[in-house]
Amino acid sequence: MENPRDNQQTKFNQTPRQQSVRGDRESYERRSRPSRRGLFTVIALLGMLLVAAVFARGCWLRIKNIEVDGLVRLTKAEVAQIAGITDRTTYFSLDEKKVRHNIENDIRLRFISMEKKWPDGVLLIVEERQKTSNVVHMGVQYVISQDGMVLESSRSLSPDNGYLNVTGLDIRDIRYGAPVVCRDEYQLTAMGEIIEELKMQGVLSQTSELILSSLDSIYLVTVDGYTANIGTADRLRAKIGTVRAVVRELREMGKEGGMIEATIPGEASYRSGK
Repeated sequence: MENPRDNQQTKFNQTPRQQSVRGDRESYERRSRPSRRGLFTVIALLGMLLVAAVFARGCWLRIKNIEVDGLVRLTKAEVAQIAGITDRTTYFSLDEKKVRHNIENDIRLRFISMEKKWPDGVLLIVEERQKTSNVVHMGVQYVISQDGMVLESSRSLSPDNGYLNVTGLDIRDIRYGAPVVCRDEYQLTAMGEIIEELKMQGVLSQTSELILSSLDSIYLVTVDGYTANIGTADRLRAKIGTVRAVVRELREMGKEGGMIEATIPGEASYRSGK
């Protein structure tokens, strides 16, 4: 049986250095207990903040205020649906690349920009494609937008459907739901710029045909039979403005049809068609 005196003797037999080390260890353990409790408190607080952040992302910051600029026929709700924005979309999950992809997959729309508005809003700027022109290729009539997207196709030719007839395009590929592909890409660029200027000057509806067979001699034909050579697709505002002024004067004079040379802005000559 162990003698208590032996234990007491063992304790008393410890050297001063051993007693000091043991005392230091006990003191360290007493000091570390509050530190550990503080660490656990910090970890718990961080966990609560993380849960709150996840909850905020999932519930509090859902997109509720949607603004859309550039609409003509479509509604804001329709564009939001096309863009893939639902009642579960949050500020943080709303991704511009995905929105752009979704919008550009719809042939009726062009994506311009997107701006997120803290904490629950978004502004979408789009452009609705409008039917502006007819293109006939291999017996099929295509109705296209200003930027060359094919919005409609039919084997029943209707050149008098109210849209500008574009001829002379050197087409490599054309199909519904895709942009027209020309061997000379500048033909489409020139077409878009000319249509835009005709719209700006308010004479698109008075123009029946745009002939792009030669980019050095581009022709415009009015609905009442005047044909104007505007040369290349530069300085369009001045050239088309010159044609407008000349046509207006010829109509006032009672002239019918004829050829107008307006390749130099501010200068024009007229040759009667009779």
